[in-house]
Amino acid sequence: MNSFTHHEPIVYAVYDEMKNYVGKANAIKAADLAAKFNLSERGLREVISTIRTSSELRKVVSSCNNGYYLCTDEEFEQANRRLESQAFSLLKVAYANKRKAAKDGQMLIPLGKYYKEVFEAFGKQEQQGDYN
Repeated sequence: MNSFTHHEPIVYAVYDEMKNYVGKANAIKAADLAAKFNLSERGLREVISTIRTSSELRKVVSSCNNGYYLCTDEEFEQANRRLESQAFSLLKVAYANKRKAAKDGQMLIPLGKYYKEVFEAFGKQEQQGDYN
């Protein structure tokens, strides 16, 4: 076990276990890794997120359809490009949603003592406040 003390013990335990799964070809399924530590898959994702963003845990954990693995030097760039692509794709959707909200008026817009009643993406928004 490492002598680090900045994270919960489960984070270091999973990190140490990941050393058995180096390379995409050796990935471990999330369900199997979670079961080894009696975690839910959601709990495992939180632990993996902590490992990925930790400045002290230096190995790069990536994922694929077959599960989680530690990247080899050759796999690192591909894994990072995949993450960047996903991030840009999500940002593109978020900005498109903002544009749609502005164009479609999907919010209640107070205009002094008046208001414009508009619709939210999931239904009509209730009038809030006194605009009389």
